[in-house]
Amino acid sequence: MSDDIPERSETIRSAAITIILTVVFLIIGIAFWYWSTPDLIETSFVGAINEFNPYVTLVIEALAMLGMFSFLSVTVINLKLFLSGIRAGWTEVILVFIIVVAISYVMFGAAVSGVTAVLSLGFVVYLYLLQD
Repeated sequence: MSDDIPERSETIRSAAITIILTVVFLIIGIAFWYWSTPDLIETSFVGAINEFNPYVTLVIEALAMLGMFSFLSVTVINLKLFLSGIRAGWTEVILVFIIVVAISYVMFGAAVSGVTAVLSLGFVVYLYLLQD
């Protein structure tokens, strides 16, 4: 990775795109969480998916949380570089990891939270391999 700091316009554009994508994945997760409530599950989209295959909703929920983690971590890394001129360390990435896994646990339970943690750790390994 180069030590060059990107231009201001590139950083702002990148931050705006990643923030929007983070919010999109969070909204998808919140929608699935809301549609999974006992009052709505019979008449919602999630209920129809559960009748087809109950594991599909778990995969979609985990992938929504993975997307949120990916774009939120890129946002944090870029904003730290933009604001301080110093590249973000592993502390920021691990903090985002803990926050997203906690949100996933509160919204969907232990199963989706575990899958989210494993997939997010895979993304962290990918970030680590990009450093070399």
